[in-house]
Amino acid sequence: MVRTLVVTSCTGEKKHKPENQLTKEDFISPDRLREREKQLWHLRLPAVEMYIGMQHLRLMEGVSLLRRQFNHGIIDLSIVSAGYGLILENQPIVPYEVTFNTMNYREIKEWAGFLNIHNNLGELVKDYDLVFFLLGDKYLRALELPFEDMDESKKLIFLASNTSKKLIPPEKPYYFVQVGQEEASSFSYGLVGLKGYLFKLFAQEVSNEGIYLLDSVYKNPVLFLGLLDKYRVDNSKEENISFPSAELENDKKSSVIKNREVVFFIPSGEYAKNYGQPVKYFIPEWDDRVDPKYDFINDSSLKGRDTYSDDVYAHEIYDSPNYDGILVSKVKVEENKKKRLYIEQLGIHDFLRFPRNKPVMGDCGAFGYINECEPPYNTEEILNYYDSLGFNFGVSIDHLIVGDYASDPEERKRRYIITQKNAHDFITRYKEGNYSFIPYGVAQGWDAESYRKAVGYLIEMGYDYICLGGLARTPTKQIIEVMKAIAPIVPDYLKIHLFGVARLQAIDVFTKLGMTSFDSASHLRSAWLRSENYITLDGEKYAAIRVPPVDGHSVRVRKMISEGRGTKEQFKKLEINSLEMLRKYDQGKVSL
Repeated sequence: MVRTLVVTSCTGEKKHKPENQLTKEDFISPDRLREREKQLWHLRLPAVEMYIGMQHLRLMEGVSLLRRQFNHGIIDLSIVSAGYGLILENQPIVPYEVTFNTMNYREIKEWAGFLNIHNNLGELVKDYDLVFFLLGDKYLRALELPFEDMDESKKLIFLASNTSKKLIPPEKPYYFVQVGQEEASSFSYGLVGLKGYLFKLFAQEVSNEGIYLLDSVYKNPVLFLGLLDKYRVDNSKEENISFPSAELENDKKSSVIKNREVVFFIPSGEYAKNYGQPVKYFIPEWDDRVDPKYDFINDSSLKGRDTYSDDVYAHEIYDSPNYDGILVSKVKVEENKKKRLYIEQLGIHDFLRFPRNKPVMGDCGAFGYINECEPPYNTEEILNYYDSLGFNFGVSIDHLIVGDYASDPEERKRRYIITQKNAHDFITRYKEGNYSFIPYGVAQGWDAESYRKAVGYLIEMGYDYICLGGLARTPTKQIIEVMKAIAPIVPDYLKIHLFGVARLQAIDVFTKLGMTSFDSASHLRSAWLRSENYITLDGEKYAAIRVPPVDGHSVRVRKMISEGRGTKEQFKKLEINSLEMLRKYDQGKVSL
């Protein structure tokens, strides 16, 4: 068996983030470190459980899959920490806030040397045949490659961006696999967690095809990305499978939407009985506010600005709210102590400054505790939470069945039962109490049949409102299969909410199959996180021209300065000139 190791980095997102977490100064003195660790000892966790960043979570899904499929010894994991140095996955650590990403090159060299990362990792790697490195630019610098006395029989594979290539020795046993913006687009996954996601896909292939794939990659490292080609998304190709025009003309109520591979057709005879109810759109509350008094000419906000009281939500910008309701997850409320206190004092509508004749839905935020054995709340607590804060709709406590949890027959059944029992307890206690909100029961599942049964149970329990959870990252075609399975058992009075899904092309089909409301912030967030900043009513998409602020928090500008491609002063002149030319072009004073 090929002895395999994965080396990843620590993440800023951690399960515990107290105000008194460790800082860089605490790691300098062993005595001080021991004393400070005692203060946080109640929050200590094995390193593998402390980090909850996207790359780490996706990576661990892959590692866990391999260990379940084969054996625990098939793969080891080590973490490059900017606080603790090189740590093994089960080493207990307490929360800390130190990262190489905020250090310049000289600081990285000095601090990594103090932590002895180069020597410790160099010795560790010698015990393995195949080593995968999932590290960003700053963490690669902390390794100070190459390692001394490295046997060429070993294969060290670095998943890294093209800008990091210069940090990786070009000779054996070092192998560079480009993982950058092009791959993020190709695999339709965000850059932040992309390396972990690709390793998870690789683990799936090894699990499905056999352990020999590890040996194949060991013999020829360049095979790594090629093995994942089937997961790539080709946005340039669309296969239009059309239906006879006469059939469509004769059935004006049929639904046809274009997917990447297929056009879906829903005959009117297959519509759910509740079709025809008004469809409502809820937006999740993620503190998405803007500064209405921002000075665009000087790129500045007013001094002393409060990001809650001075900024405005989208529904405050327009004459009437641009969505039907707001979804608020309890895990988001509890992330910020100040925010939680505000909501408890004001009530949910007044905190959101949202009209009282518009609904606010509350749920527990299952993605926030997906890796916990049990949900962190009890039914009585959640009932009182919804009622005391003035929610219009309240959702029962669920437990997600996605990813590896859906692949494990015992675990998915356990979570399925937890969700059902909580829903039963929720509606039973609701009927016994005097609550002012409307209860929603959640259906979780892992395939169309399990969702159908879950919805059937909720209808039998007496729910008039039901949510379908766990489908946010599911392909449209599979969501439609789930809803087609549910549609025949949907009574005409039932309301069905689809959590986290806003596929614009598919909304018409979802509606005909029973959906009466949905939520998603994907289009709002893509307006500033992706290049599709504007979406018009006819479906056309346009990009904004972005000029990175040199004096702000531009990652691009900091990166260019750190690479020696220019000084801050030079980039400031370019920024001012860019803005001036854009404004003159807008005024017709200069040509394109």
